[in-house]
Amino acid sequence: MKRRGNHVNPSPRGSRDIDAQTKGGGDDFRSISALPIQNLVDILSRLPFKTIFSCMCVCKKWKDLILAPDFAKLHHTRAPASLILRSHRHGRRRRPRSLCLLDLEASDICSPDAAVKLSPDFGFPTGNFEIVNTCNGLICIRHFHSPNDISILNPLVGDYITLPLTKKKHKSYVFSWFGHSPKTDEYKVIQFVQQPSKLEAEIHTLGKGTWTSIHGGALSPPIDMRCHNAFVGGCLHWIVNDPSKSEFIYCLEFGRELFQPVSAPPHLGPNDKDRTGDMMLGVLGGCLYFFDYPLGDSFDIWVMKQYGVQESWTKEFILKNPSTDIIWYWDLYRPISLLSNGEILMSHKSKAMVSYNPEDRSFRFLKIYGIQNFEANPYVPSFLSPREIVKGENTGAANIHSR
Repeated sequence: MKRRGNHVNPSPRGSRDIDAQTKGGGDDFRSISALPIQNLVDILSRLPFKTIFSCMCVCKKWKDLILAPDFAKLHHTRAPASLILRSHRHGRRRRPRSLCLLDLEASDICSPDAAVKLSPDFGFPTGNFEIVNTCNGLICIRHFHSPNDISILNPLVGDYITLPLTKKKHKSYVFSWFGHSPKTDEYKVIQFVQQPSKLEAEIHTLGKGTWTSIHGGALSPPIDMRCHNAFVGGCLHWIVNDPSKSEFIYCLEFGRELFQPVSAPPHLGPNDKDRTGDMMLGVLGGCLYFFDYPLGDSFDIWVMKQYGVQESWTKEFILKNPSTDIIWYWDLYRPISLLSNGEILMSHKSKAMVSYNPEDRSFRFLKIYGIQNFEANPYVPSFLSPREIVKGENTGAANIHSR
């Protein structure tokens, strides 16, 4: 494993120093390795992911345990909430885009120890791409110059797959989304495209060879791209911006591949349809949130505390603007996560982080160590390999790349 400061190479290889220690028969190593497999897995799954990288270098047995699908699932349930940051290319030098992992449970998220730069060495093109979203430690990306080229990668284990292209000739690409169905344990990518007279939706299940249309492919409610990882309960949510529709929120249930309306916060009425551009959806604390900008000096954040129950919508936060130095626009501030200290972490202008304290209504602009001008997405570290998802099915359906 190669390291330089807080720099992680996702292709750990045996270290001579570690090999010398383990082959020398250290008592501590022998004692730990003698534990039953389930106990060893339980211990390893509770370690920080950087420590797990080191453990992968100890011996082949530990590496195989860590890369096993069962370990990945267990570790993911215990992994700390994080962000994946993608740097923007700016300035004259136009450096390649890079990925950085930010630990939100660190004592100080601005410290060097909280940010880890990920440098893939498995042939992944780090140039022109954008992060679509993340799911269970996997990252869905789309290539700028070829919008229909979609890849799923995990930079921690050094694997990625490229999905097969749809056979349809798309008139205009709209956007894609990646998610997981807990009911079927399937990972799927949905793609919305604009045909001459209608909006169509196609879906691809990882491990299967084709894209299929949903309900004939026609999607009646127009979609709003500002759904920012609004994936809860196996459903993707978005704002409906069609004045002829009474609903404000629609979702796609990934398991049954069905579109359906979702109840909106109770304060919304027909007169609010003309300001859907002031609304946004996302996830905070595992719950769907509705971000509303009704006035010029505040934001309201409604939280659906019990999914699918309209009565559970609660106006959880009212973010007041205490300073004229901070200009409020919905697209400049986007809630991303709730921190352990009760503060709300928001992205600012896609290049900075802002922390808001609801108690004293104060703001802190945060400078993340080692990266500037970035795009932030919620992320929970995982050792799940995209190869394992398509393994044993139709591996010819995707191009598979690994370290």
